[in-house]
Amino acid sequence: MKQLCKAAGGLYLALLYLFVAGPLLFVIATSFNPATSFPAPFEGLTLSWYTAILARPEFLSGAGVSALVAALASALAVMVAFLAAYALSRPGGAGGRGAMATLLASPLLVPQVVLSLAMLQLASAWGVGTGFWGLVAAHAVYVMPFALRLVLTGLARFDFAVEEACRSLGGGWWATWREVTLPLLRPSLVAGFTFCFILSFVNLPLSLFLTSPSTATLPIVMFAYIESRIDPMIAAVASVIVLVAGLATILLDRYLHVRLVD
Repeated sequence: MKQLCKAAGGLYLALLYLFVAGPLLFVIATSFNPATSFPAPFEGLTLSWYTAILARPEFLSGAGVSALVAALASALAVMVAFLAAYALSRPGGAGGRGAMATLLASPLLVPQVVLSLAMLQLASAWGVGTGFWGLVAAHAVYVMPFALRLVLTGLARFDFAVEEACRSLGGGWWATWREVTLPLLRPSLVAGFTFCFILSFVNLPLSLFLTSPSTATLPIVMFAYIESRIDPMIAAVASVIVLVAGLATILLDRYLHVRLVD
């Protein structure tokens, strides 16, 4: 009976992994299909769609814009999330911490399309327009709640007595943060930055309303491409994104001992 339950549990996990990873595996397999439509019956193996990406400068420039926007937005979001989480978690702080944490996480409750339209109206009212920094700010607002949750999780296991010991030995606030707080919270901060980077890099709704031709991100370029035609090159671009994200996760887990998931 025990062996039967163990086998059933293993089968359930295998089916669950297949359900989650099945679409990704289908996309990766399709990227090697020489057919000229997507989806299409599998006709063989080819790398031509990957080499075709290099011949499309808009994909390369879009990837560069997406990476830069994601890096800046993630750094800003993690910085704000750390300061907010530290203030909410520190003993002896002000009351109403639950309400404040809920308020900071409120962008998660608003559909991205609605949030995008609100950001567009706000940018127009302030005269900012749809420039690069407006896009960075919008992405930072969207991903900040995810970083906040990760930093709050790290601070839940943080012993603030270590900070008091450092300050009793002559360390100031900045020295204590630099030598004690930030190193101990490094896994949460790195995980928050990486998670925010991925979310920002692949985000379409926010970018759809806030980009201009000079700041088109990779998802915008892909969306514009499939408006006229759909072929396996889109699958090849998506496969490259999945590969880079997977390698980043493995490197974080192996060398920095940071896990994005438990």
